Amino acid sequence: MCSMAAMCVIAMTFFGCKSKADKIAEAMDLLKQERYAEGIALYQEIENVEDTALINQIANLYADGKGVTQDSVKALALWEQSAELGNPFAMVEVGLAYENQYGGYKKDDKKAFKYYMKAAELEYPVALRFVGVNYEQGIGVNQDYPKAMEYYKKAIDKGDIKAMAFLGEMYIKGEGGLVNIEEGLKYLQMAADKNSIWALTQLSYYYEGNMGVKKDYKKSFECALKAAEMGNDVAQFNVGTCYDFGKGVEKDYAKAAEWYQKAVNQGNVDAMVNLGSMYQEEGYGVEKNEQVAFNLYKQAAEKGFARAQFLVGNCYYYGTGVEESKQLASRWYRKASDQGYQDATDMLKLMGRLGEYYD
Repeated sequence: MCSMAAMCVIAMTFFGCKSKADKIAEAMDLLKQERYAEGIALYQEIENVEDTALINQIANLYADGKGVTQDSVKALALWEQSAELGNPFAMVEVGLAYENQYGGYKKDDKKAFKYYMKAAELEYPVALRFVGVNYEQGIGVNQDYPKAMEYYKKAIDKGDIKAMAFLGEMYIKGEGGLVNIEEGLKYLQMAADKNSIWALTQLSYYYEGNMGVKKDYKKSFECALKAAEMGNDVAQFNVGTCYDFGKGVEKDYAKAAEWYQKAVNQGNVDAMVNLGSMYQEEGYGVEKNEQVAFNLYKQAAEKGFARAQFLVGNCYYYGTGVEESKQLASRWYRKASDQGYQDATDMLKLMGRLGEYYD
């Protein structure tokens, strides 16, 4: 006679009977193969799933709309289920939903903090950092700088890079009652060494002599260049200005234009204006082309950048790179003036005195 175990094996072999654990493992394997629809279908056949890794994976698919219609409400219901089962990743996702009001959740910073804290108690690095942020900014809990530092340090001990940068910022700004530039730069450098673009851009800013940091244009340039090479548009613009004005590196207009163009390609309005000014004049790393300059100014102006709106007004007023039009000049000056750009306001007054202003 066959034993019960042997009969079960025979049944599984000939009748396709699978245990719950087998189905969960198969569903996970299908998802890893990006066979999302099949993985979801198998998941839906399994009763009372308590495997939080699978639940989180399915929640991610609903959140991203992969293999299923995008449904943030369904995603969050699954993350709540996973959170109740003790999964810290899901706890953070629910906290973010309360903080940012998505998936039908009403904003509730206290509930968000509660979920972050639950995950932090499980020593989940991101949650430790989020708790630090909440204590630092007084979101959902009373502001408490010492506690913020405490939780940032706990997150750092778990390898959280952003926490390194945030703690560095606290020391440099003197939050908690004591400015410690050396300590602040140390933590920011720790994050920068791990390729944190934000830490690199902050270091570049500080080494320009800001916030009490000793001026070091060479270090500022080096930090900006590293972030720029990683694709950050602000850093690309900063590298362009370094070459443009010879800050921390030998002046080189051609390289300045090259880096400005990289930033322009990512929609950076400051770079559009600076590159435009290079095209407007002779001898600045590019061949003079007033029409290109106008187009760059207009591209930035249409994004609402007041300085660019003023420059577009100038182009129309003087006929630079575009046909002269006092009417269009006044229209663009008005846009810049409405944003408080004083030079544009002054031009409108001048046009009014000369009888050139069109309302």
